[in-house]
Amino acid sequence: MNITPTTLKIFSIIATLFGLFICFFGYKIFKLVLAVAGFIIGASFIAGVGFTLTDGNEILIILIAGIAGGLVAAVILLFLYSAGVFLLGALFGISVFSGILMLINIDTSPLLYIMPAILGGIIALLLQKFMIILITSFAGAWIAVIGTLYVLNSNFNPFTPEFINNISEIDTYRILLSLIALGGLGFVVQYIIFPKKEEKTSTVEHSSEQDDSD
Repeated sequence: MNITPTTLKIFSIIATLFGLFICFFGYKIFKLVLAVAGFIIGASFIAGVGFTLTDGNEILIILIAGIAGGLVAAVILLFLYSAGVFLLGALFGISVFSGILMLINIDTSPLLYIMPAILGGIIALLLQKFMIILITSFAGAWIAVIGTLYVLNSNFNPFTPEFINNISEIDTYRILLSLIALGGLGFVVQYIIFPKKEEKTSTVEHSSEQDDSD
């Protein structure tokens, strides 16, 4: 099923805005992030299975099955909080491992991805706040950077996993630097700035309560 460049641009703009929102507010809306992640994972998996079983000939059935699978996965992750945290940590571990392999240009067996996935999931469970902020900051930044790059250039398909191999070297460096800058800014805002504001608000409210009691 082909997607027109105009449709991809619309999706990319929406994805960019959503990525920025996750980058700076991911910890506060983490349950929504879990639901969206669950929907994407479930829909992609079920739609992929449907596409394989029908050889891509039953688009409507594949679409309905994908949406149904996405909704089920979204509900599961929404109510199984720890499972959702572990899953995002696992995806983060896989992403970091894949990025390292890509930088050193090494191919490896898919089985080796199990260890970084498990390690990432365990770390996410042990350091929940830190890891949730780290993951949402850089995941949101990645979505926003790729979406913006497509809107500006439109010379690749951001929805295909191998798109990173089809862009120019200068665009690769732009992605890397933008990801570090935006992800780092999002992390600082979520981990340092917002908590301080919340502490100040709590202090003011506590002082007001003491004044009222006096």
